Amino acid sequence: DRSRPNGDSDLMNYIRSALLIALKLTDCLIRSKSIAKDDSHSIDIIPLEAIKTANVIITMAKGDSANEGQTITGFALDQKCNTTTVDCQKYDLEPKHPGQKILSVDFSTPACAYPSLGSASSCLMALGGIMYELFSKGDRFELKSILKKTRSVKDIRLSCDGHSDDGSISTGQRSKKSTPCPGDDRFAHLIMRLGNIGIPHPVINLVENLLNSSLGEFSGDDVYRSLDDVRVDLQLMIDDPSRYLDSSIIEVNQTLSISDEMYGREEEIARLRDAYNRFCDGVCNGALILGEGGVGKSTFAMNSKKFTIAANGYFVSGKFDRDATRPFMVIGDVFNSMCDLFAADIQSIEQERKMAEALTKSLGRDAFLIANIVPNLSNLMPLYTSCESSSFDAASRTRYLLLTLLDTLSKLSKSITILLDDLQWIDPASLTFCRALFQSTKSNKNVFLVLCSRESEVQTQDKSEVHDWLQSLSGSTLETIHLTNLNPEDVNNLVSDSLRTWPRLTRSLSAILHGKSLGNPFFLRQTMEMLCRGGYLHYSLGERKWKWDLDEISDLRLDDNVVSLLTREMTKLPDELLVGLKAASCIGYCIPQTVVDILSKHLEMDLFGVLTSLVQRSYLAGVGSALYRFTHDRIYQAAYELMSEKQRREDHMKFGLAICSYVLDNCENNYDMMFVGVNQINRGGPEVLADSCRRVMISQLNLNAGKRALLLTDFSSALSFFGHGIMFLNPGHWDAHYQLSLDLFTSAAESACATSDAALVKSYSETILAHSRSLDDRLPALCFAVKSLKESMNLPSCRDCAIEVLTQLGEDVSSVLEIPSQETIQITNNLLMSKMTDDSMIKMSPCTQMRAVFVMRLYHELNYVYYVFDQTRLLAISLRMVSLTFEIGLTDTSSLAFANYGVELIARGYLIGSRLGTVALKLAENSKYISYVIAAVKQYNLWVIEPLHAIAESHLVGFYSGKRVGDEFSSSLNFCLHLSTSFHCGKNLIQIKNSLSEYIVQLLENSQQWFLPQSAMLYWLIVELIEGPNFDLTEHNPLILNENGVMLFAASARHLELDIFIDGCKLMRSFLFRRDMTSCDGVLDRVVNATCQLRPTMIIAVFFEGLISFVMARQTAENNEWAIKGEIALAYMKRWESSKWNFKNKINLLEAEKMHFLGNFDLASQFYLQAVESSEKHKFLHELAICLELQGLFFQVRNLREKALTSLNRSVRCYKDWGANAVAERVEQYIQHHLRGC
Repeated sequence: DRSRPNGDSDLMNYIRSALLIALKLTDCLIRSKSIAKDDSHSIDIIPLEAIKTANVIITMAKGDSANEGQTITGFALDQKCNTTTVDCQKYDLEPKHPGQKILSVDFSTPACAYPSLGSASSCLMALGGIMYELFSKGDRFELKSILKKTRSVKDIRLSCDGHSDDGSISTGQRSKKSTPCPGDDRFAHLIMRLGNIGIPHPVINLVENLLNSSLGEFSGDDVYRSLDDVRVDLQLMIDDPSRYLDSSIIEVNQTLSISDEMYGREEEIARLRDAYNRFCDGVCNGALILGEGGVGKSTFAMNSKKFTIAANGYFVSGKFDRDATRPFMVIGDVFNSMCDLFAADIQSIEQERKMAEALTKSLGRDAFLIANIVPNLSNLMPLYTSCESSSFDAASRTRYLLLTLLDTLSKLSKSITILLDDLQWIDPASLTFCRALFQSTKSNKNVFLVLCSRESEVQTQDKSEVHDWLQSLSGSTLETIHLTNLNPEDVNNLVSDSLRTWPRLTRSLSAILHGKSLGNPFFLRQTMEMLCRGGYLHYSLGERKWKWDLDEISDLRLDDNVVSLLTREMTKLPDELLVGLKAASCIGYCIPQTVVDILSKHLEMDLFGVLTSLVQRSYLAGVGSALYRFTHDRIYQAAYELMSEKQRREDHMKFGLAICSYVLDNCENNYDMMFVGVNQINRGGPEVLADSCRRVMISQLNLNAGKRALLLTDFSSALSFFGHGIMFLNPGHWDAHYQLSLDLFTSAAESACATSDAALVKSYSETILAHSRSLDDRLPALCFAVKSLKESMNLPSCRDCAIEVLTQLGEDVSSVLEIPSQETIQITNNLLMSKMTDDSMIKMSPCTQMRAVFVMRLYHELNYVYYVFDQTRLLAISLRMVSLTFEIGLTDTSSLAFANYGVELIARGYLIGSRLGTVALKLAENSKYISYVIAAVKQYNLWVIEPLHAIAESHLVGFYSGKRVGDEFSSSLNFCLHLSTSFHCGKNLIQIKNSLSEYIVQLLENSQQWFLPQSAMLYWLIVELIEGPNFDLTEHNPLILNENGVMLFAASARHLELDIFIDGCKLMRSFLFRRDMTSCDGVLDRVVNATCQLRPTMIIAVFFEGLISFVMARQTAENNEWAIKGEIALAYMKRWESSKWNFKNKINLLEAEKMHFLGNFDLASQFYLQAVESSEKHKFLHELAICLELQGLFFQVRNLREKALTSLNRSVRCYKDWGANAVAERVEQYIQHHLRGC
């Protein structure tokens, strides 16, 4: 008796080899059937009588020369033909040498004039006989002896009865109960034999179902109907033995274990993998994963973790919660996890020192400002306990610092993948950060960003901002992947794997489940678990397989949505579990362990044990030792809907009071727990609580929570806390609790102002005005109201409100706004020159009068309003602010006073203004206004004494300074000025164009319209200089505002500075292309006669108008008019000849053009030479090209051909180096037409 090989491992090795032969045998028969359909007389057809063990032929590969002739797998190989007829009595099929492989398996076909193909059932049973002999290791399958034992001829059918035309067995109509198989006991001794020798049950089932296929319509549901089905099952056992083969050990209590594998996502996973690979190559920033609830977005997104770990990168993730308990909770958790990963990877003191140095260099003392959000940052660098500089916008500053932290960490070592899930629940503060995070990944190639969101949830009105942002990401550098429900085949694969049953047997069940769940994976899993709990799916220990009744399941009425299904199933839980589930849902999606301890005492139950039981039932999951969370937000939703609205609110209030009492008694500084408790109370609402003393306490708690949220720069959450605090105040609270009421309303007005909610600012401010007891009490609210009106661009109302408040503060505003006389200006200037040194101004005592501080701030708001409406008032306002500073001392806005007054003095020719600009920069070094001061002083003041190249770099410093203090407006202004100044310095056009393109896209995304026209106009000018004036701009970049749009915006804005900039661009374009020079709107009169703030671009616009004027004076009969304009331009330029670096070359060129027009060629030649030398020395490449071109034309007029060629050719090279290829081409064509042929 050769019943069992030595050991289970030997048996399994034998079985795996036998499965390979069985698969190849099946393939042979399938191929034979296919051939028979086309050619019934082919010699390749295998007749029924040939399907026997003795006719099986196996072709084996030879081993190496050392093993030739040895017995391999029990068969001696024929050295000539490398084949042998298998003697299936040997059955030692496991290769003894790893180099031996089965190449093919076939049947030897006996000669037969009319071969009988047999029915499908005959072939299947014959194959079953071979399979039996193969797996039983030698027992012969004797069909005749079995037939003798058959009680009735009907018990076994070898005819075609019960078969369809294509040879497969017809399944017939489904009955409510499976038809019993009358021949089941016929092969019982054979099946028992296989079981006795340890053959796995799936293999035994395969052999049994093949043998029983002969019963036709009397066969059971499990029997095979076609060879294709046999092949599929064999392949599954070979490919996935752990699921379909190795199931010999059956637990006594077999429970449903639904596979957590991803089904039907092969293409999407490949796209995500490709996106990550492209990220590694620097051409992709991440992925956006969209889909309906329950389609498996979270599970799918975790594939990014596999790719990241495989690439040796860091992976962090966060999941937003519809009822987040802590401001900035998810973002903070993500960055804390990131810091932990980096800290854990530090291997040496030197590595730790380098990391701390890098972070200190990038964050500096400002790191303390994000310590409340990212406390784990202290593991990587020292955190200072204070920060000297203040924030212009705390939220913007926090975003900048967090992104700087991310940028620094990502550049230190590995790449970082950030997964942010369930964006449909994102809070406003986190949404703003995520926008900035996405923008940063465009330049930070070390961060792979994965965003997941449910599509239907963000299409509601209150989530429109999230929806619009996600829509804008489609087509961006993120790979957008839409996940849909599973198709019937994928559902069948999931059901088959979960039940460890052949896919062919679960197909009918899967079709029903797909219809009920619509293929939604989460709904499908919940449906299967419900069917299992209800006994509709059950495991048969006797038959060792899952069983079900299709008709019962088909007739079962299920809820239309998964939440209703879950809710109905939850009601069947034991009472204690139901109470625990409801309590958990009240707390939120995540339940901290501390809250569990508190509620256990409050509910007088073992809530920990209850939640553990719920974990076992897959309603909850444990996250470490300190947190529980719901396994899916639909489960959370269903649990929450178990309660009525009244019960929810009462429980929220009870739980919130219990948590807050614990915090007040034990850990007042545990802000996370405070947020949980206060949120619970607020969800209960004031209607639930009648106790007036407790209501006051809750108002105070909301005030504390709101102030803490302000520290975390989550103004939306802070506004919510303050609003709830106001709601809990008792009637008559302004009399009974005046200070608490004032604090709540003032803080609410501040938060509303920070969130740009002008209506709420107005409402809270009016309430304060109606109930405040003094002007000092209402001043903060009044300032918030003025600021809110300004930021909402309601400038007339802002002006009126500011003037009204200033009047209340004792300011004679009408007198202040009168344009000061020259005498008044001179008196102030003399004071500055004679009595005040720079150092004495910088070291003035700080102001201690709060009213005076508010006066200065209000005048600053007025300065902005009049900058837009009436710049003639700016001198008066800035003069008053400087005078006040001398009277009361330094305030936070004194740097603005000196900066603005210096700008106004420069515009009027008082060079002392540059001194004030320098003082302003010193005062603003640690001020939140540093970015604004840099923009004002550098662009409108210090260009008089500093090179434009240095000015351009200073604006880049101003850009980053604005980011650091949260001044987005001034930061963006500085970058705009950096680009325009760089352009006028002759920097490379391609680089400026690319930077402008990215900048304009950011302006559009951030709705910063103010800088858009200037940037768009400059962009199109550069494109034309590169591509030519006839280039189709509409197709180049349709997102960027075209020239017509720029003009319309400028017309509506009616801003002199913008008008001059636009017309200056047109003048430059007209001159460089020598076209439309007579039709351009001049800027000369507006600049020369205006008293507006003066920028270098205005003076440069005058320079180009002067060039055009002298060129036209030489070319037209009306040369006197053009010459006069040229003279005026030259005279104006000479006003700034003290700024030799910036304007000496321009003045020399205009002088040369003037002398050229007048015919004074000797002086003209000298001035051309000086202009060329000055342009080259001062690195104005584009103006060097212009000087050389005009010098070449001058030489041509004087018939100095070689000199003309030299200058013009050199001009072409300079234009090309600048990037103005189209201008260079124009000059080349001129040379070709006018000088080459001479």
